[in-house]
Amino acid sequence: MEELQDNIKITIKTELNKTEDKTNLIDAMANIVDIDYDVRGKEIIGKFTDYKKLMNLYDTLRNRQTTHIARKVLMRNSEKDMTYILFNKQAAAINSIVICENSKESPLGPIFMKIKTENILEFIDWFVPRYKT
Repeated sequence: MEELQDNIKITIKTELNKTEDKTNLIDAMANIVDIDYDVRGKEIIGKFTDYKKLMNLYDTLRNRQTTHIARKVLMRNSEKDMTYILFNKQAAAINSIVICENSKESPLGPIFMKIKTENILEFIDWFVPRYKT
């Protein structure tokens, strides 16, 4: 997957609600992907181009045996050269990865991660491989 190094762009963001503490929310997002986040108005956003920063999430999905759910969501949300996945914000706050099928599954709004790369299907196959039966 070294070829991803130069052609991947990942954005992770969420809305900061009035009832939420900015620092706690940044910590929750860092539980998914540990990068630097910026606050822009009512939004917390992080961007990166190094797919290796996904390795913690990559391992977590395997350890919790949720690759099939992540794969289903990433495949369903893929279009041309991008896909996205939503995570439950409250679960992330307690260092748990919970994938949302839609934004309503996270009462305070989800954490949104968008992946853009030239070959999105190749990325999905690497990130959350198909189980062989």
